[in-house]
Amino acid sequence: MRKLTWGLALGAVMTLYTATASAQGYGMAGCGLGSLVFQNDNAMIKQILAATTNGTFGSQTFGITSGTSNCTSGGVLKSEKEQAAFVEVNFRDLKRDMAAGGGEFLTSFSTLLGCDASAKAGLGKMTQEKYEALVPSNDTTPMQLLWSVKTQIKATPALAQSCSDERAIARAEGKPVKLASSRSAIK
Repeated sequence: MRKLTWGLALGAVMTLYTATASAQGYGMAGCGLGSLVFQNDNAMIKQILAATTNGTFGSQTFGITSGTSNCTSGGVLKSEKEQAAFVEVNFRDLKRDMAAGGGEFLTSFSTLLGCDASAKAGLGKMTQEKYEALVPSNDTTPMQLLWSVKTQIKATPALAQSCSDERAIARAEGKPVKLASSRSAIK
């Protein structure tokens, strides 16, 4: 009887895991290099090969810790990585645009932050007015700047309403982005 109970429990867990894995875009072998090489196909041989690939190369563990190889918790990680990468790569130009209150780098950054079109001018104005607080010294790092801007957005009611993590995540996932002021969506 005990073996039957354990067998049923294991079967239920595997069924739930399979449904979850299929919804995530990979099969029962899970995320990792195997999920990329042997795409979402639950054929037994492909799942065995995917699991073997994951185990051989340790790619599933790496994927989970780095948020790569289909191992992400939705677009949250992707959105945050895009923002961080953008600030790192465009740090000097972004600071210049922030000091000026606008520009193409600041406009692109506002999109990554999930700001709708109506908030971009307000973000430019805020970054210009609060520039010395956002960039307090020559030693300010790109990550400190990102954190400061996001903190200031949340502290500014109009920007907090028009710039949202939900819009940033939807954009990162390639889903339609709902505007704060209307029911229409943009891509």
